[in-house]
Amino acid sequence: MTIPSPTIAVRSLRKLRPVPWCHDGCSGLAVRARGDVPSFDESMIRSALLRGAISCDRLTALDRAINRELWPLGYVAHLEPGAVDGGMVLVEIAAGR
Repeated sequence: MTIPSPTIAVRSLRKLRPVPWCHDGCSGLAVRARGDVPSFDESMIRSALLRGAISCDRLTALDRAINRELWPLGYVAHLEPGAVDGGMVLVEIAAGR
């Protein structure tokens, strides 16, 4: 079994439009999608992220809020807090979907 190198994993990410979220010291959320996420779902994913972000004002609960919106669409997100003033959301297809 071979483990993919980090450079291959980074290349398979696609940048999506950022999501505004000004709480808990963040000025917004950068959004990335894995390469296997279809581009025609981007607007639907963004809408789900916006709904999740509006419903939450604490970073600790944001991950659960955005996943509650993405799960019915067949996606999950991983929130990675940023070092400076924001965070990054990584969206991928939910396993078993």
